[in-house]
Amino acid sequence: MGKVAIDDLKNKIGNRYILTILASKRARHIKSCINADKYMRTCKWPKPLLETDSKKPLTIALEEIAEGKIYYKESKKKEEKEQEEEESK
Repeated sequence: MGKVAIDDLKNKIGNRYILTILASKRARHIKSCINADKYMRTCKWPKPLLETDSKKPLTIALEEIAEGKIYYKESKKKEEKEQEEEESK
């Protein structure tokens, strides 16, 4: 896959801060799996979810988000809290 446009990812996730956290956490997971393979250990997170020419964990994470393999889902507690605030107004 080619370069990933950050604006497209921002539109897909909806919030640039969540995108940053999501990509950085996934990049750490990928880096951990790469190191585990290097030292013949097991990895507790999934290996990269797509085939790519890139070797950099952050680029792989962004490509996974662009392909829809990794996504963000808001918790129900946050939605319920927002509804309660709207009802109290």
